[in-house]
Amino acid sequence: MTDEPALLAAIHAHPDEDTPRLAYADWLDENGRPERAAFIRLQCDPARSADDPDEAEYLVSELEDRNRTQWLAGLPRFPWVTWEFRRGFPEIVIAPGDLFLERYESFAHLPGLRSVCLDRMGNALVRDLASRPWHPGWVELELQEDPMAGIGSWGYESTPAFVAIARCEQARQLRRLQFSLFTLTTIAARELAESPHLEHLEELHLEGDPASSWFAALRVRFGDRLVVDRD
Repeated sequence: MTDEPALLAAIHAHPDEDTPRLAYADWLDENGRPERAAFIRLQCDPARSADDPDEAEYLVSELEDRNRTQWLAGLPRFPWVTWEFRRGFPEIVIAPGDLFLERYESFAHLPGLRSVCLDRMGNALVRDLASRPWHPGWVELELQEDPMAGIGSWGYESTPAFVAIARCEQARQLRRLQFSLFTLTTIAARELAESPHLEHLEELHLEGDPASSWFAALRVRFGDRLVVDRD
């Protein structure tokens, strides 16, 4: 019988595939952990695991509420840090940017972490993040500006954050990149449009006036991969 470490290693080696996750669910069933198995199956394929979407959502919520502490055992747990499950595993972390960077080593080597959402980010914190080595498993990054700093209130003050990511070689691994509350500028738009490190992006989320000419070059570069939300 395949042991648990080997099954988990297969999941980490093939994070986009459901087959290793469902194989692990089978192992869990055989080893007395049916709720964990059910949770993985529901999140991977709710249509197969429940009669309707509402039922699947209810079951997922119920199972997570009962077992969340146990299933997050071993992961960094700090104040204001939230973990979210995707396809049966805690793959999304939401954290204050300063705390994430202060405790960086706690997060940087987690093989299952795929999506990093950092809030209260200012230019200095974004530059700090861009200067560090990233785990290659990080494929989604959302940066939320610190609303108390007011660095985007005059537009050009936001530019360094965009530039730092546009010039960050580690950004090559990203499939999804989102800037929330940051004010796009002409310089920032040009840096993003000309960045050689964003060619693998499947989604680029920005905020602003969709009719603004600032987005023209970005639309040429990213096409329908560019998503603009009104700020």
